[in-house]
Amino acid sequence: KILTHWKRKSRKKGMRARNNKQLIKLILTKSREICNTLRHSQNTKRGRPRAYEDHLIVAALLIKVLENLSLRDLEERLKDLFPQVPDFTTLHYRFRKLNQGYLKELIHKTAKEIMEKLQAKELYCLIADGTGFGYAQAYELKWKKGKELRNVKSHVKTEVLVGVVRNKAIVVDINIGKPYADENMLLRSMLKELGFRARYFLGDAYYGKSVVVLEEIKGLRMEAIVPVRDTAHTRVSNRHRLWAKRNYEVRREVYRKNRFRVEQVIGIVKNRFGDRDKVYDFEIASLYVLGRFVLYNLILLLELLLLCLNLLRITWASSRFILQVMTIFSTG
Repeated sequence: KILTHWKRKSRKKGMRARNNKQLIKLILTKSREICNTLRHSQNTKRGRPRAYEDHLIVAALLIKVLENLSLRDLEERLKDLFPQVPDFTTLHYRFRKLNQGYLKELIHKTAKEIMEKLQAKELYCLIADGTGFGYAQAYELKWKKGKELRNVKSHVKTEVLVGVVRNKAIVVDINIGKPYADENMLLRSMLKELGFRARYFLGDAYYGKSVVVLEEIKGLRMEAIVPVRDTAHTRVSNRHRLWAKRNYEVRREVYRKNRFRVEQVIGIVKNRFGDRDKVYDFEIASLYVLGRFVLYNLILLLELLLLCLNLLRITWASSRFILQVMTIFSTG
């Protein structure tokens, strides 16, 4: 029994290492592509040229998050992939200077590629929710609890926008804010730059409070299915809130069947890559959060690519078998 358990465990490790190897190849390819695409739009600064290109730093950050490595271990890991690699102090410095636009654009681009693989022109629905990823720094609340200000653990406020298409949940966009940032404000800035079309927008009752967000959703020609609180003390009078309330009452089944998708994606990301980073810098913690959701999309894209490859192999093998059968019958 011990030997069987060891064999199963080693087999799982081998499968994980093999999948990681393919995923790292995809990380290197997409990092180079996105950095070459955005290079012309980045402002060039005076000074000596950088010794290491941005695509190497982006790939290094994603590999660090993927394999949960320290900076010293990451330096050793990169030696297997590149002929010349930065040391751990240079990696820390370059992470602090890295533009978040690279990672956000990676999320957008991989989401579009996933939709192309699924042959979908628009999303069935968009779902928004907020969460937090902790990092090792104390945060002082601005309201008093007793005689002293209350100290709590800091977190990166993260607004996640997930799209559902053909029973697949795709991360469409991410927005980062300070601890206890307003989710409606983070969502509003994402909706203004949204590059995807969808039929429905789903969110919890918190988004039903913001008239501005509902206006943005209606301007994008989506039906907002958001529960709006309507009680004896807080009667709904605004037309946009009434519109969202009516949609929720009519399409309650759409909400029930799809609302959990965003929480499922957040749970998968936190279980796979962790929900806390041992860093003291907000900017680096934000990069690690963005890297987690980039990896989620890359893993989903890799699964679809492998599925297409397997289907091509099966089709080629079946066509070859049919040709052999036809040759045998023709010669006979």
